[in-house]
Amino acid sequence: MWRNRKENMTSKGQISGDGPEHRSKLNLAAKPFTLPLRRINAAAPSSSRGDSNGNGNGSKIQEIAYIGPTHLPVNARVWNSISSYSLEDIARTTPPAKPAHSQIINVFPSNGATATASILKSTFQHPASQATQFPFGPILLDNGVIQLRLRDSITVDMTADGSVKVVNGNHNIAIAISSDTLATAMHHPNGIVFQNGPRVDIAAVDARRKYPYIRFAKMWHKGISLTSARYALIYLVDSAGTRTTSDMISMDMEADYVNQVFFNGVVPAAHNYVDQWQIIQNSSYQLGQEGSLQFQVNGFRITQSGDGLVKIHRSNNRCSIRTSPSNGCATVTTNSIHCTASLGTSSHLFVRREERRMHFDGATFIVRNAGHSAGFDELDRLRVY
Repeated sequence: MWRNRKENMTSKGQISGDGPEHRSKLNLAAKPFTLPLRRINAAAPSSSRGDSNGNGNGSKIQEIAYIGPTHLPVNARVWNSISSYSLEDIARTTPPAKPAHSQIINVFPSNGATATASILKSTFQHPASQATQFPFGPILLDNGVIQLRLRDSITVDMTADGSVKVVNGNHNIAIAISSDTLATAMHHPNGIVFQNGPRVDIAAVDARRKYPYIRFAKMWHKGISLTSARYALIYLVDSAGTRTTSDMISMDMEADYVNQVFFNGVVPAAHNYVDQWQIIQNSSYQLGQEGSLQFQVNGFRITQSGDGLVKIHRSNNRCSIRTSPSNGCATVTTNSIHCTASLGTSSHLFVRREERRMHFDGATFIVRNAGHSAGFDELDRLRVY
C-alpha cells in the first residue's frame, strides 16, 4: 500500500519523467507584442558624428550619393571601400532635381497629359503662312546666323565659319555639324547621338513608347561601353570580349548638344555682319523637275525634292545631311561618323564609327566591336552574342 501511494504521488508531479510541471505566468490568449517599424529616409544625410567609439570629433558623413547619367543612389561608405573613384569627383550629394524641358527638343517626354500636349505642338513648327511672313531664300538673323526656311517646317541654319544645323519641325529632329566636321550631334525621337573627336555618346529610347527602357553607350578608344538606366553596372565590349568596367558614362539627358556643336568655335562678329551679307549676296538657287528646289549657300548645296526630302551636301565632300518631313528619317555622315534614324515600321537608330557599331530598333540594343557583340533584349536583359 505504501508503495502504491508513492507511485501515485510520483505520477501526479511528473510529465514524461522531466520533473515537476511549471505553470506559465504569461497570458497565452493575448496578442503577440511587436515593435513598430521605423521609417528610414534613404535620401537624407546621416546626422551621426564621430567614430565607432562614440567620439564627436569626426566630420559629418554623407551616406547617400548619386552617380551616373541616371543619378543612381549608392551608399557612400560601401563605395569608398570598393572603388578607386572618389565620390567627390563623379557624384552628387543631393537628390537630382526635376529635369527641365530641353530648349532644343523634347526627346524623352513622359507619358503624362502635359508632355503629350507639348509633343503635338513642337517648338520647331512655324506658322502655316510662311510665304507671307518670311522672305524667300537665305536671311540673316540678329545673332549673325544665316537661315534658310524650306517647306514642311524644315529650317537650315549656317554660320560664316561653316557650321550647319538642320531642324525638322514635323518630327522633332535636329542635326548639327561643326565647321571643322570634328563634332556632330543628332536629336531624334529614338535617341541622342553626340560625337566629339574620337568619342561618341549615345542614348536610345523607343519613340513608339512600347518599351520604356533607356540605354546608353559610349564609343571610345578602349571599345564600347554600354549600360541601361535600370542597371548599376557598366559593361565594356573590346577585343577581349564583354566584361564589367569601372568606367563612367556621363551623358546629360537635358544638354543641348545640337547648339553646342553648331556654335562650337564660332567667333562673334561685329554688328555689321559684313561676311554674312556677302555670303547671302553670293548665294543662288534654281528650280528643278517635279517641284524640286536647289540652293547654293556658303559652300553648301541644299536640295529639297517635291516630297519634302532635304539633302545638304558640302562641296568638298566632307559632310552630308538628309531628313524627310514625311517619315521622320534622318542621316548624317562625316569623316568621323555615320548615323541614321527613322520612324514608322522601320523605326531604328544606327551609329557607326570605324569598326564600332550600335544598332537599336526600339526593343533590342546591340553594340559590335572587334568581332564581339553584346546588348540588351526586349526585356532589358543583358545578352552576349
